[in-house]
Amino acid sequence: MEKIISFDKQGRLYIPEELRKLLRFKTIVARSDENGIFLQPLEEDPIEALARLGKDKLKGKSIKHLKKEARKEIEKHAKKIR
Repeated sequence: MEKIISFDKQGRLYIPEELRKLLRFKTIVARSDENGIFLQPLEEDPIEALARLGKDKLKGKSIKHLKKEARKEIEKHAKKIR
């Protein structure tokens, strides 16, 4: 679906009801680049979102492997802080 929308005098952007119902979200993250603004839904339940993400990321990996990956990430992050 595509709609032409505009800002009001206070700079607010009105998203028409049919778009809001189609997208089914209340909170968004707005990102901009040279091509314009991108609106992305923000999960209402971050724990549920992580669980969905984790199912694919963890599939087929042993606890030992996951611990090794976690340790690498911790070390990488620690190097950036120093």
